[in-house]
Amino acid sequence: MPRRRAPLASRVAAVLVVASTALSGCSPAAPSDLDSAALPGPVTVADVAVTAEVYRSRIDPARGGMQLSVRNDGAVPLTIVGARLESPALQQPIVRERTTVIGPGLTRDLALTLAPAACPDEGPEPPQAVLIVQLIDGSTAEVAVPTVDRIGQWAEWVAAECFAAAVAERVGITVRHDATRDEGAHIGLLLDIAPRAGASEAEVELVSLSDTVLFGLVQASDGTRVTKALLPTGTGGGAAAVSIPLLLTPARCDAHALADDKQGTLFRIDVVLDGEPGTVTIAADAATRGGLYDAFRRACGL
Repeated sequence: MPRRRAPLASRVAAVLVVASTALSGCSPAAPSDLDSAALPGPVTVADVAVTAEVYRSRIDPARGGMQLSVRNDGAVPLTIVGARLESPALQQPIVRERTTVIGPGLTRDLALTLAPAACPDEGPEPPQAVLIVQLIDGSTAEVAVPTVDRIGQWAEWVAAECFAAAVAERVGITVRHDATRDEGAHIGLLLDIAPRAGASEAEVELVSLSDTVLFGLVQASDGTRVTKALLPTGTGGGAAAVSIPLLLTPARCDAHALADDKQGTLFRIDVVLDGEPGTVTIAADAATRGGLYDAFRRACGL
């Protein structure tokens, strides 16, 4: 008796199912941070092969952060459930508690929030990274990895933090929006300086304040744009607190510049401390930042 063939529609459906299964097998879903427990991984710590670097992205200065860049040099995906940076240059380790999956041969940047620097620490070595990795049996283990200071930003950060801490021992520095002086394209800013008890002009002097990527500086005398506003000689020492009025103006007028701003309200001040020049960065607080942003919109007509 001749074999009965399945209806054409059924045969087509079967072919489609097989084809769909084959295609899905060739294109597995990309792993995410949430499905890491289902991924294969190293069997023992000896199977973990990674290299690590530290660097700062353009948004890190504003958020007080650092990037730990980890490359998985192994043959299987690596699940990192936590990480920390350890260094004599830190008052405490920098800790990250978040799961990240790194495929073989791939690199992921792990964002960290910096801890206070331990000063003085001149010419610090790059920190050691301690990675908490998940093994294939579900257990975790710590893997210590030396890091490379990719472009010298770790050493720069430590030096800047220690210089700023030494300045802060002598004088308090803050900025405020002065809305009473907003007019047209000009925006008022007050630089508040409060010398600490015992500080003298011979120890610390504030020399100038620089413009930012969002705000330019204007000379009140003639309206000329400048990149630095020179401060009165002797600013910083003495016993009396002072407020120095400054004028800002938008460095550029487009909504994108404001919406994407990361460092526009970080004001850098050149300082001479005990005869040594350096720079400190004064971050506007939330209220000042909001006021300056509103003034920027009004000045630009946004």
